[in-house]
Amino acid sequence: MSWDTGADAGPQDWATGPSAGDDWGAGDTGASAGDNWGATEAGGPVQEAWGSTGDTNPDAGKTGDDDCRICKEPGHFARDCPSKPEGGGLTGECYNCGQVGHNKADCTNERVQRPFDGTCKLCNQQGHHAMDCTSRRQVDWTGIPEMDAEAAWTALIDSAKEKDLDTFRVCLRAYARATMEQFNLPDVEQALREAKLGVYLIAKQQEVAINFTIVDLVGNPDREYVLTFQLSPKPRRAKLAQGWPESPEQNMKRLASCGFPQDCGRPLCGNCGELGHIRKHCKQEQVEREIEPEIKCVNCQETGHRARDCTKERVNPFACKNCKQEGHNAKDCPEPRSAEGVECRKCNETGHFSKDCPNVEARTCRNCGSADHIAKECDQPRNPDTVTCRNCEKIGHFSRDCPEPKNWEKHKCSNCGEMGHGPKRCKVQAAESGGNTGAGDGGNGWGDTGDTAGTTGAADSSWDTGAGESSGGGGGW
Repeated sequence: MSWDTGADAGPQDWATGPSAGDDWGAGDTGASAGDNWGATEAGGPVQEAWGSTGDTNPDAGKTGDDDCRICKEPGHFARDCPSKPEGGGLTGECYNCGQVGHNKADCTNERVQRPFDGTCKLCNQQGHHAMDCTSRRQVDWTGIPEMDAEAAWTALIDSAKEKDLDTFRVCLRAYARATMEQFNLPDVEQALREAKLGVYLIAKQQEVAINFTIVDLVGNPDREYVLTFQLSPKPRRAKLAQGWPESPEQNMKRLASCGFPQDCGRPLCGNCGELGHIRKHCKQEQVEREIEPEIKCVNCQETGHRARDCTKERVNPFACKNCKQEGHNAKDCPEPRSAEGVECRKCNETGHFSKDCPNVEARTCRNCGSADHIAKECDQPRNPDTVTCRNCEKIGHFSRDCPEPKNWEKHKCSNCGEMGHGPKRCKVQAAESGGNTGAGDGGNGWGDTGDTAGTTGAADSSWDTGAGESSGGGGGW
């Protein structure tokens, strides 16, 4: 079967007419215009231009670009027209007040309200402006498939079973598009709850911006509540509980007047904050803006001027960040690292590194007080006057020479890991080990904490010295 064939055409002919004309675009009669694209049906002469209408339009082919749009005469533009009205425009009347002799920019009169015969951009009806519109809005169905009510409802139930809220939103709008006047949100919510599908329509009370209004799914404005889609009949988080209905019955009542926030279609004044006009038409005193735009120079990073007006030397952004020279990067710079712009981690001042900070005390040796080295590198004998005892925390002696009783609060048990006692006095059973640790009564083996230092012999405190077991500890390791 061929495309666009006539009733009696053969199956081998493509786009043939009833008279078997062989040319593309030929007329029905196949007259002398058979070889020409765009010929007339009666086979008349070929039109001179593509898209022209022939003798029916004697002005065909004339663009009219050189004609004056005021007097319609060729040879000049509207701005040079000798018949140009004094007030400008096509008629010379002021668009603001309707008088002749001036234009809207120079008008000082009050604006005259004129009857509006245009189309409202919200409801697509004639006779009123968008800011005065109270009719049902024209809904934007972009991205919403057009289907019958039964198919839309089936898709809605399937998406609810899968807990796919994104698809559920689209299917709900498709169902609203299919039903329109019969669409009822409380009925949809009731059906979902009876089927126990796990998707809930919750109407929450929320504040919207002054230039916004709540529009339902079929275009009715000025609704009271915001429609949300939830997977639980109760709020899962505390921040979601605000505005949540107290009961399913209250939710059903709210669903009858709910929708989504949309622009109300009325301009918001940036000066007085009221609807119906913009800042330049506001009759109230202009309020100075608290935050003015700040001009910052990209060359010197100072405010108050632009780079074109900067008097400082231009900085090459591609030069070395260290030496400011061109031809290499900072990582390949042969010069020592510059401290310009570096913040010290010790004093938080800029201009030097922390290792060269002049605002901190120099490190000195705790043993001899020299600034040339630290204590672990000191070659002088240990000075007891600078030693702090770990037992009594006094200066002047070591802990082994401390005259004070042993402070068990600073001692950590090697058995249980708690402070306040040693392993000999530990009440926790000693941990098992692979060998003899010498942690018995004598405490003579490895891990001796010094509890029995005064009761054992000198030979018992050594490792593997071969001492006898008479001392109760069992020798060394």
